[in-house]
Amino acid sequence: MAQYDDRLSPATAAPPGYDLLTQSVHWLSLGVIAAAFATGLLMEDMPRGPEKTLLVNLHASLGVLVIALTVLRLSWRTIVPTPKTAGSPLLQVAAQAMHVALYAVVLAVPLCGLLMMAAKGRAFDVFGLFTVPPLIATDRALGETLEEAHEILAYLLLVLVGLHAAAAIFHQAILRDGTLSRMLPFVRAGDA
Repeated sequence: MAQYDDRLSPATAAPPGYDLLTQSVHWLSLGVIAAAFATGLLMEDMPRGPEKTLLVNLHASLGVLVIALTVLRLSWRTIVPTPKTAGSPLLQVAAQAMHVALYAVVLAVPLCGLLMMAAKGRAFDVFGLFTVPPLIATDRALGETLEEAHEILAYLLLVLVGLHAAAAIFHQAILRDGTLSRMLPFVRAGDA
C-alpha cells in the first residue's frame, strides 16, 4: 500500500484507503448501531408483553453484535494498520482522539446494557441462537444506575457519530483530502 506523501497538496495526493474488510465492518457497525438505537427508542414506551420481550431480545442481540464487530475491527487493526491520516498534526491528534472515544463508547454502551440486564436478573436470547444468563448477581439499584448510564452513553454515542460524520464531510468537502473516500467501498481514495 502506498504511503501518503506530505509534500504533495491534498488536491493532488490522497492518503491510501482502508481495506474492504475494514470498510465493510465500519458500515455494518453503523447499521447495527442505528438499529440498536431505534429498537431502544421503540421499546421504551411499550407495555410489558411478548412483543416487548421480542424487541428487548433483538435490542440486546444487536448489542452483542456491536461488541463482536468492534472486537473484530480492533483485532483486524493489529494485523492491518490504519492508513496514515492526512492533515496537520493537530488534525491527526483530533482524529485519533475521536476514534479512541468512539471505540470506547461503542463498547461501553452494549456492555453497560448487558450488565444492566444482568443486575435486573434478566437473561436474553441472542438472535434465538443461545441464551445469555445474568452475568452478575441481581441488584435492582445497580440495574437502575446502569440503565441511566446506558441511556446517557447511547446519546453520547449519537453525538460522537454525528461529529465523526461532520469531520469526514469537512475533510471531503472543505479540505478535499480524500478522507471520506478512504472508507467508501469500491472507491479509490481521492476519487469521491
